[in-house]
Formats: sequence, structure tokens, C-alpha cells
Amino acid sequence: MVNELLCPAGSLEAVKVAIDNGADAVYCAGLKFGARSFIANLSDDDIIEASHYAHLYGRKIYITLNTLIFESEIEEVKSYIDFLYQYVDAIIVQDYGVVHYIRSHYPDFPVHLSTQTSIHNIEDVLFLKKLGISRVVLAREVSLKEIKLIQQAGIELEVFIHGALCFSYSGMCYLSYYKGGRSGNRGSCAQPCRQNYELLEDGNLIKSGPLLSMKDLNTIRNIEPLLSAGITSLKIEGRAKSLEYVTSVTRVYRKLIDDFNAGKKPVVSSELLDDLYTSFSRETTVGYLFEDSNKNVTTDYSVKHKGIHIGKVLSYKNNQVKIKLSKPLEILDGIRIVDGDKEVGTTVTRIIENGQLVKSSRGVVIVDIKGYVKEGSDVYKTQSGKLVKEVKNHKNACKTPAKLNILIKQGYQKLTVEIDDIVVSKSFNKSLEKAKTINEENVVSQFKKTNNLPISYDDVSYINRDNLFIPIPVINEMRRELLNELQETLENRKMRDYHEYPFKDGLFVNQKSLDDLELSYYQNHLINNGKLSISPLAFHLSEVGPHSHISPYFGVANSLAVSFFRNLTDGVIILSYESTLANSLELSRNDKNLGYLVDYKEPLMVAKHCVVAKAYGYEEKGCGMCNKHHYQLRDNDRIYDLSFHNCIMRIEGKNIKRPSIPELVNVTLK
Repeated sequence: MVNELLCPAGSLEAVKVAIDNGADAVYCAGLKFGARSFIANLSDDDIIEASHYAHLYGRKIYITLNTLIFESEIEEVKSYIDFLYQYVDAIIVQDYGVVHYIRSHYPDFPVHLSTQTSIHNIEDVLFLKKLGISRVVLAREVSLKEIKLIQQAGIELEVFIHGALCFSYSGMCYLSYYKGGRSGNRGSCAQPCRQNYELLEDGNLIKSGPLLSMKDLNTIRNIEPLLSAGITSLKIEGRAKSLEYVTSVTRVYRKLIDDFNAGKKPVVSSELLDDLYTSFSRETTVGYLFEDSNKNVTTDYSVKHKGIHIGKVLSYKNNQVKIKLSKPLEILDGIRIVDGDKEVGTTVTRIIENGQLVKSSRGVVIVDIKGYVKEGSDVYKTQSGKLVKEVKNHKNACKTPAKLNILIKQGYQKLTVEIDDIVVSKSFNKSLEKAKTINEENVVSQFKKTNNLPISYDDVSYINRDNLFIPIPVINEMRRELLNELQETLENRKMRDYHEYPFKDGLFVNQKSLDDLELSYYQNHLINNGKLSISPLAFHLSEVGPHSHISPYFGVANSLAVSFFRNLTDGVIILSYESTLANSLELSRNDKNLGYLVDYKEPLMVAKHCVVAKAYGYEEKGCGMCNKHHYQLRDNDRIYDLSFHNCIMRIEGKNIKRPSIPELVNVTLK
């Protein structure tokens, strides 16, 4: 049985919408240090309220602190973690320095390792388990077959099942940073993978378009194998998307999971699917999760929200368009009318059918629109007015079963409520009179009122030993005090596990032993469920030995991360590609064996997809064309070299040469 449906929330409202519609847990970010810095996110007060709301309904809340952290930010990050510890159930983390701080200071605060760390093999997962990492969010390139192998590690696994995909292995993309200084690893990706590029073969153009643009992941029709695998957490992408999207996507997967857990075949109605694809839809793929073909994981078309097809234009005259509908259209729906690369959109404010104003129709209608449209143009619904209103007015109807015990004696009364492992009691010493007659059903009914708390008393024990009369105002007072304490208890509960942490600071004493370090660069460091040959340059945690050098792909950019790796090796820790000179010099004050890149080919992406094989129309990779020709990508500004090893594609920028820094080990990567 799947334990968790994990849904996105880019705002406090989205947290509540996700929970109201069946999310077992939500993930969101604060105002800093989250990988979606361009959306509203949650203030500290929002996080407190979101935590109380989630816990009131017995759900969990996770905060993403999944950016690389520079040394100047460390104290602020520590304070933020100290704050989060009071309220949330886990933190999703990329930076190993942040991991080190949390695990060292809060052994009962679960750490979920972000997909930004690109964990994709069982060796690394086993290593992380030894560190007490609670959960690993696997790389989106991992297949279900490989997930089943990794599950043998006996650790919680979180897997993306729906939403946008990155072209590069997450955490290994520097293209946005390279093109405009907006770092995906620091939360400000400009999504250059959605732009158009030209593919050059020996300098000649062979294909152009959005060559790096991934289709959206969608496993709705492939959900049973995922549910049967018993993956801990099924995760939906979309913190930047609308409340309507959060509502509809949560409902769809909640329905599928509930059907499966009830022993029924998971089925979603066409109405639920229409709501989902109206709120957001692009071309979809089952992704690497179900080993979709190389040809099918990227798109050749627009990545904008397209909506659902609802009809064709019959005619246009005087800012009015006649449409033959194939699906319902309602007042306040949003529509777009498309003719090739031309389109016009509007929000429908009136619908005319047979000369009469109507609120909805699926026949032949006339609607107002500004802008000429051609006969035969396609009509798409891009917003459901009904869903917008429903989201705005929706209230959570979920009730948690509870047991109520009522004990009434002269001079002593006690109310106790039990929910799972939570027990809340309230005692009173009211002086009560003997009852002439007692309507026990009415008394119990008064005590069972829950003041809108999301509980239902399915089991009630009522004992009135002295046959006492309890006035309604007294019942209300007793009930109110009990429910107030229960609400506070529920809102402040946290669902955590304690894990020991084996590391201490300074396990390895390091001395600067080299002035220059030249390393061969292994391009085949992304091999699922396999080990690399022994190398002085480690790309996986499980490879690191006492004298290994640490790859810049580990993203070391702060002293906490240095301390983490000093528990593993006395070798050169090569700082992140994004560590500035000032940041690197600051770190060198306390560690004399840090590597600073002075001569290297700038890495931009590491990808499982091959643009060359797709350009030639091959279903799969392995064509060997990369051994016969030199390939490059070109955009409006630059040309990027492509290199290949075992069908893993690397996009590379210019050769970087920086001046040597005496305080740091100078590293040349070849």
C-alpha cells in the first residue's frame, strides 16, 4: 500500500487546497533557499499556519531548503532551520552542509535528500541510510525497474509521478547560470531548456526547435505498477502552478490511490481529467520512470498551457464567433482559438444558443471575442470558471475518526478524546444536581458537537454514575475547553523519527599537500546501479575513500559542507562551479586543502536524452553517430559543444581559465 500522496504548494492557499482535496503531505518553501524563488512561497507566519492546518487534519508538511548555500548565508540558514524545527515534519535538502547541520543538531528532524542531488543508485542510498537520512527523492531518470532494486536498501523513497521534467540531471545543470547568471542550483532557473536551439553536425545545421524541452511526466494511465511497487511517497511537481491545478491533480491521484487501496481497478472519470487538463496541460510522456523512448521524452512544439479541445469555429462576424462544441462550455470559462501559429483568447462572459442567453451548452453557440478568427480554427478551454469558483469556496469535509469518553460524577467530571496515539483529557469539578429524568441521547449528542474541528466521534462511552443533571451551558463549557486543548495538541504535533548521526567535525586532519592538481574527468559518472572504476575524483558518496578528491558536482560552497566531507576524506575538496572567488577564499581560511578550478571546460548539462538520435528519427539511442561527427548546439548568443559517453550527453560551454590563487589548490580538469 502506498503511504503518501505528496502534493505541491506555492502559497498558503495552495497548502490548504492540497490538503482539502486529499494530499497526505505537502511540500513548499519559505521566502528564501527554495528552488522556486520566483513564486510567492510562504512567510514564516504562513509556515506556522500551514503547519497547524496540516497537522490538524493529520497530514504532514515538508519545507524545501534545497539550494546551494554560500558561506555568507550560513548563519541565516541555521536560524531558519532552528525555526523550522518547531513546526514542520521534514526538510528537503540539496546542500550537504545543510544536511550536516540538521543531522548534527536535530537527530529527530527528518532530512529528505532532494532530487537536486541526483541520487540514482543503490550504493549511494545505502551510504545515505548510514547517515540517518530519512528519505531520498530519486533522480527523475531512474526507471521503475531500478527503483525496485534500490528499495532493497530499506529506506524511504520519493518518486516524481506527474509534472514538469528537467532536461538535465537535476543539480547538474548550469546552463541558466552560464547564460544569464540565474542559477538553478540557487533557486532562480530561467528555463533556457525551453528555448529554441540549432543542432549542428560538423558545422552544418541538421535540426532546429526546442531541442531540450521535455514533455511533462504523466503516469495517470500507468499508475498500477507504481502503486504495486509500494513506493513510500508519490510526488507531484507544480509549486508554480495555479490553485485549480493543485485541486484537480490532487483529486485525480487521490482517486486512483483510493481505488487501488480498496481493491478496485484505478479509474478516473472524464470529468476529473477534463478539470486537470483544463487547469494545465502540455504534451506528456511516461518518462524515464517507464522507460519511454528517447524520441518521445522531448517535444517539438510549444510548451505553453494548451487546455482541452472543445470545438471548431463555424464562422466569425463583428467580434462574435460561432462555435460547434464537442464538450461543455460555461460562463467564465477561458478559451483560446488557434489557427496555426495564430491564436486569440478570452474569458467567456455570455453564451448565446438559438438566440437565447444560456449559462452553459455543448451545442452550437455564439460568444464574444476581440480579434479575427478563421472558420475551421480549433477551440480550446484553458480555464474552468466552475472549478475556479469551487476552489474559492471549497471547505475540507474530511473527518478523522475519534473516540470520546464521558465520565460524570458528583464533584468530578472527565472528558477524554482519543485519536490514533493522541489522548487529550480535561477534568472538571462541577457541582451538579440529581436529575429527575435524563435523556441520555440528547446529552451525548450535545457532547459530540465538534465546533467545526475535523473529527467525528465514531465511538462514545458515557457514564453518569450519580444520575446527575448537566445543564446545556455546562456541557458547552466542558466541550469547548476539551476541544480547545485538542485543537492545540493536533496543530502542534509533528510526525518524526529519531536517527543517530555518525559524523563529528574534523575527523580528518588535512594539510595542503599540492600546489596544483590535474585530474582526468570521468564522463561516465552517471551509471545507474553500477560502480565506477576506482578514481581519484569521486562523483558518488559511496565512492569516497580516505584519500579521494571531491568532485565539484557535489556543490561544496560553505564550511558546513567542507566539514561534512572532512568526515570522509583528507583529499582535495574541489569547490562548486558556482563558488565565487570571494566565497572560495573565505572557505580557505579554515581548510588548506580546497580545490579551486582554474582550467576546465565549463559544464552546462548532463542529460540522459540524446538530441542527435532524435534528430535522425531513431526511437532509441546507441546509433553511434557521435563517433562519426562533431556535434554542437547553437542559440542566438553562443555555440555549445556536445560530448557523449555511453549515450550520456554533456553540453559544454567555453574553456575557462582563471588566475591561480595561492591560498587554494589550483585544479585543472581534463
